[in-house]
Amino acid sequence: MIISTSEELRNLTGSFYANNDFTKISGIVAAVEQETCATLGMDSLDGLDGPALQAARQAVAYMATMRFNRLNDISHENAGRKVKIDRDNEARPFEWQLARDDRAHLEEYYRALDRLIDALADNEAFRQSKWYKRSQALIVKDADSLNYLTGLDPSPWLYLRLVPFLAESQRFVERAYGDGFGDMGDNDNLQHAAQMAVALGAIALMGRRTSLQALPYGLMKVFESDGGGNRQEAAPLDRLDHYLKYLSKEQHYWLNEMKQLRDEAAGAEQPTHLQMPDNDPHNKFMRL
Repeated sequence: MIISTSEELRNLTGSFYANNDFTKISGIVAAVEQETCATLGMDSLDGLDGPALQAARQAVAYMATMRFNRLNDISHENAGRKVKIDRDNEARPFEWQLARDDRAHLEEYYRALDRLIDALADNEAFRQSKWYKRSQALIVKDADSLNYLTGLDPSPWLYLRLVPFLAESQRFVERAYGDGFGDMGDNDNLQHAAQMAVALGAIALMGRRTSLQALPYGLMKVFESDGGGNRQEAAPLDRLDHYLKYLSKEQHYWLNEMKQLRDEAAGAEQPTHLQMPDNDPHNKFMRL
């Protein structure tokens, strides 16, 4: 494992006691490390070094610590689960305080994954992963492009999670556009319209199909509303539905823009629509 002592967990997170028995959390650390490998499409994290290794260790540490804390909020004994509180020196935290602490750990976990993926840019094992190969077939190829098109945080981890939705959205846009999708030439406006349609459609797909609790931090912030001071909660379903419908409308707008740009490039005449009728007094229904 890339983490082997409680002291390392303490140094990486600041929220784990260095004198804790590491054997109590070692299984969680190993599981999180294995899940991180599967997420990145890599066999192991052991060969990493430098910034990539540090980011990987921080990501594993934050997620493992959060899971350990969730399992130990109450005492597990032979007689069952118990809560022991020294009323003179400590108090049981409110649920919103626990939720805020979990969210803080999740945010640091996602940020560490962002740093890890950035550091893996030239790693051959990562470049051979299925996620990286699939991303190269997309017209939105990286987190910076996604940020430029949609305004979402430039999160490599969010982009990685969006890859399957980007692929599905791209197939939809390609079918709706018709022949010539793969042959846009040097038409920058057409390329931009296609990228906008694909990116917006992918976010709408992810929002409809993914549990809000499972969303990466960069996208989760879009779907959260301030609950007022002590908590931050998921936005009401009607607001989410409105937002997702808005994204779908935006996608269709850019699809229509693609078709118009294609027709203009082919020299087709565009119909002109009269925006205001002629102000002819003889056509008025009533004259004063």
